[in-house]
Amino acid sequence: MTKVVITMPAYHAADTLERTVADIPVGIADELILVDDASGDETVAVARKLNITVYVHDENRGYGGNQKTCYRRALEHGADIVVMLHPDYQYDPTAVPLLIAPLLAGRADMTFGSRFAGLSDPRGGGMPLYRYLGNRTATTLENLMLGSRFTELHSGLRAYTRRCLLELPILRYSDDFVFDSQLIVDAVTTGQRVVEVPIETRYTKESSSISVARSLRYVAHSLAYCGRRTATRGRRGRRSAVTFSGARQRRPSLRGRVEHTCALCGSTEAVLLYPANVTGEASVSEFSCTSGGLARHDDIVRCLDCGMTSSRPADTPQRIVENYEAMVDEQYLSEEQGRRELFRWVIDRLDGYLLPGRRLLEVGSNAGLFLSVAQQAGWDAKGIEPSHWAVETGRRLFDVDLVQGTVETLDAEPDSRDAVVMLDVLEHLVDPLDTLRRLRGVLHDEGILALSTVNVAGLHARMRHGSWPWFIRPHLHYFTPETLDMMLHKAGFTMVEWRVVPRTFHASYIAGRLASSHGAAGRAAQRVTQVVDPRVPVGWLGDVVFVLARPA
Repeated sequence: MTKVVITMPAYHAADTLERTVADIPVGIADELILVDDASGDETVAVARKLNITVYVHDENRGYGGNQKTCYRRALEHGADIVVMLHPDYQYDPTAVPLLIAPLLAGRADMTFGSRFAGLSDPRGGGMPLYRYLGNRTATTLENLMLGSRFTELHSGLRAYTRRCLLELPILRYSDDFVFDSQLIVDAVTTGQRVVEVPIETRYTKESSSISVARSLRYVAHSLAYCGRRTATRGRRGRRSAVTFSGARQRRPSLRGRVEHTCALCGSTEAVLLYPANVTGEASVSEFSCTSGGLARHDDIVRCLDCGMTSSRPADTPQRIVENYEAMVDEQYLSEEQGRRELFRWVIDRLDGYLLPGRRLLEVGSNAGLFLSVAQQAGWDAKGIEPSHWAVETGRRLFDVDLVQGTVETLDAEPDSRDAVVMLDVLEHLVDPLDTLRRLRGVLHDEGILALSTVNVAGLHARMRHGSWPWFIRPHLHYFTPETLDMMLHKAGFTMVEWRVVPRTFHASYIAGRLASSHGAAGRAAQRVTQVVDPRVPVGWLGDVVFVLARPA
């Protein structure tokens, strides 16, 4: 049975709550949940008299903050469909069956009531002129940016599937009124099926309303957020990797064909993109994060069936594992501050989503810096790392829960982690698909996978071709948005977020890495950084991307 929960974000709703509840069709909802945002009236007493489940904020958290609690509590109560109904009687409760029908039929992920659709008369229903004009202006501009044709994008009567709420970073949104706009823009640009249903307009003297000045701020913030999202994701998210559904059609290549088993689709037909520029086995030093062996690589090939790009390493899988176990990287902590800033950014991304708990597993932890940051943020964080040196360093310096090993040796119960994190690890794995499948078993069904990996489709990679610095011997695979989407799908995940990683490093660190691969130019850069050593942003190059995925 599908459980329907109606949530009511309440603030000073004592005079209208009983009428609102009385008009909810009998049997349409399995449970009513009211979240009181520190009201100064009898809202809580009235709600309890009506046998509604009540949660009370100790202090006012704002309209958006109230909704966050509403949705969290509804999911905790096992809701399959969550309805938001204002208890101020502004929206007609009898419209709830219309609102949830597309969700029950599996035709939508999110619905909202439009006061401008059908034969509705917003002005005749009492909508103030300034709100009418603001709604019309904002909706028109947002439709142009989003590539949509909604009649209204600013309705407070909404319904969601459980899955929809889990796939949107609702905890990252504003605590103010712009929460509504942020949610619907993200829903549209990440491929959620959003449907509007016609409802009547009903403004009364008890209906909540905000001032003209606050309305103008709301419109401005809504348009700004919509503009930023469509600039990065495209209209209706067509440029976003989250909306991809497998690899795009590729033209057959006429270049030299080679035999190579694809790690993604299993095909043995590939084309040689860039021939090896080194010979023999790789040295252990090349397997450190700060290795200077940039743009030194084995054969780089691309699968003719799915487009997956990989290398053909000279080392055996066993030898590769042994190199990681023996790896020592004394320079890794030289950029500790920058790495911690990046890891806090990762934690902030995770904390934007509703999760069942805070049990975290990191795969490929190096010296445990991320685990340290995660623990400080309140996560129960554990890590696994093949390098003996890194494990001992992490335990000694940061007192983190870090064990030596690989995913194949991981001892973890099914569904025992709420988040699994792999930062700059996937490209190093001999069989990344098998690793992702193993981790899917460890992750809770409503947990989240976070990973970063190199992006062979990025601006820098396309410009540099075979001399791209991240074509290195320890990197066995190179992903595009399409191939990563396909691999996650095969492993049992659905991508919900795709971002370029905002990395920064000191110029001296970058110059040191370039010195070994760029000769005199690299050494000259090192001399310059002895005089001035600023932090340099490198994320815009698009070399590394960050992805969040939910179990499918």
